[in-house]
Amino acid sequence: MISDLSLSKNVQFYELNKALTKKSIEDTFKEISKERVGNYLLNEPKINHTTASGNQVIYSIVSYKIEAEPSFLAGTSVKEQKYAYLLLIECDDALAILKKYVDSPDKHFSSFIDEFDYEKFCHFHGDKKPEYERVTMKNMSISNAVIRSRSLEAKSLNGIISSNSSSRSIPSNFRMKVGEDSYTLTPSTSRVSHRDKKSAFDGLIDWVIEIKEEIKITTNQSEFLSNFASPICLKDIIDLGHQVVAILIDLTEIETKVLNGVAVLSKADGIQLNSLEINRLFNQLKSPILVDGNLMKVKGSTLAGKVSYSKNLITIRNKLLDSISVTENGSDSYSIGGYINKEKPFSAVFDSPNYSYYSKSCFEDKHLVNNIQSILNIFDDSYNFNGIGSEKEKPHAANLTRFPANSLFRKVEDQYCVPHNIVICDDMNDEWSDHIAIDSNSAIPSISFIHSKFTKKDTYGASAFHDVVAQALKNIGRTQAEKQLFKNKYDNEWHKNYESTNISRVTGAQNWQDLEVALDAVNQNPNSIKKIVLATPFLSKAKLIRELNKLALGQKCKPHYVQLIWLINTFISSCKDFGVQAHILCKP
Repeated sequence: MISDLSLSKNVQFYELNKALTKKSIEDTFKEISKERVGNYLLNEPKINHTTASGNQVIYSIVSYKIEAEPSFLAGTSVKEQKYAYLLLIECDDALAILKKYVDSPDKHFSSFIDEFDYEKFCHFHGDKKPEYERVTMKNMSISNAVIRSRSLEAKSLNGIISSNSSSRSIPSNFRMKVGEDSYTLTPSTSRVSHRDKKSAFDGLIDWVIEIKEEIKITTNQSEFLSNFASPICLKDIIDLGHQVVAILIDLTEIETKVLNGVAVLSKADGIQLNSLEINRLFNQLKSPILVDGNLMKVKGSTLAGKVSYSKNLITIRNKLLDSISVTENGSDSYSIGGYINKEKPFSAVFDSPNYSYYSKSCFEDKHLVNNIQSILNIFDDSYNFNGIGSEKEKPHAANLTRFPANSLFRKVEDQYCVPHNIVICDDMNDEWSDHIAIDSNSAIPSISFIHSKFTKKDTYGASAFHDVVAQALKNIGRTQAEKQLFKNKYDNEWHKNYESTNISRVTGAQNWQDLEVALDAVNQNPNSIKKIVLATPFLSKAKLIRELNKLALGQKCKPHYVQLIWLINTFISSCKDFGVQAHILCKP
């Protein structure tokens, strides 16, 4: 029956450290076929085979009938019959796997196989100048406010994707054309698919050996794929001598539930935390946890516990977090420590800016250090932020017509917004940004979405900057909003005063018609400029230059600056993806 096979060239490839044993194969076949109906159609472990062209392999195959409810039905007794199969081809130092209606069996052979080197696998046929027709990219940002993955397709993507964007992404799937042959590669599952007619058994084996040999001799020749970030095992980073130096935990989901009354926090003795204790807990964890060997510190205080590492995951142990329970809707209960180690809602940086960890994955950006000068260029220290005492100085008196002179909002309006003929305060409620400033009178019109963040002391930790970056990126799509959405905002909010004051939300436009004319001037000019502006008076450009230049020279800098550079680069690359200019206002 083996000679009757007709199979697609869609195969998973693994390095074979040692030959599969007959027992391991028989055990695997038995395990995967527990739900079979009737006898095996095929059950042949460890069969030697030589193709007509002389290629020698050992194959193992199992096939059997299964019954299952059709996918378009639910809760019925209707069953359809299908045949499942698993084919293993051992060819010297590689294992090829083909299957249908069977879960991937690689876990059953973990002591026999390893994945091919990621770089070799991705650069498959890279020396033959392939044309890349489609790529699905996973964004390896340390912010949860960005698009996590996206797919791009063109006749040839070579040269189309900017290196700034690709260096922040990992290709999870791509289709390439080499001459007349079309291949699809999925590195995460070690899969190669060749768009070709189905093949008989001998032809399939000859193809498997050809692909295996190509993967082995592949060198990093693909210029297109060299621009992408690379996933890397946490263990590999640690083995290179690098250390985790800072962790930023994002407990926004739990905090929101607590503030909205959906969940309560309790101590180990069952007593609920009061509002003061809740605020202290969340505020403390909004600062990065500095890691020094087995010591953890946050805001200068030592945390009892430790950080441990497996091959791919970071685990945080802390008695306080393990002792605080979260109870939702009066029933479901779990500890904050358990939530952190299950969901992994944190990012970590190392003593090298080339590596980062986010949401259960490690990745390497080989271009980040080379981009330091372009990163520094988006900082503008020409504005006077001296004397600021608050963001908007609440509570506001009812007779206020402007924000107080020593507030950040007022400084932004009196300095950055001056060249603009219309300024909108969109703070509070469903805000797109704190201010929207429109310059429709210039030859090249522009619109700026300004996000402001004030802290009482200068800070170079990631927490404050993460807040303002997350707010900006969460609303980055608003830079492309249709005019009708602006009208909806005007009708619902902007035509009123700011909260209970006499501060006009819109200045420079008397009515919707005036605002519409300005928006048309921006939208109808193909050269108009759209900007996202972060007003961050807690940052000093001189200090940033000093620390980031250390990285450019290959020296180590303070850990929070490493985290900061990742956040800044995330902000810049996201803006570039949307065709938006990135600006950060700061102190000299």
